[in-house]
Amino acid sequence: MLSDEEIRRCLHATRVVPLPVTNPHGPLGLEHLAESVKQLNQSRGDAKQASVRRPIELPLETWEKLIQLASANQITAGDLAAAIVEQYVESVES
Repeated sequence: MLSDEEIRRCLHATRVVPLPVTNPHGPLGLEHLAESVKQLNQSRGDAKQASVRRPIELPLETWEKLIQLASANQITAGDLAAAIVEQYVESVES
């Protein structure tokens, strides 16, 4: 089983919280999980409200490398680019 830190890192999440779903593997497991996450987000204010989406221009070679790295880690190139930018900005602010 993955540790909380491994889950957070793999999903590029800011936090990991346990969900109060008794049987996530049952026939309605995904629906129960989705509802639990929805309630959790509503109780803290949806984090999506604090995010913005902006197009950025990159050289083709850079984008191809991002796609290659992302597919090896089973994420999208956009998610990888966002994670790289976020890590860089956090390191500069310190």
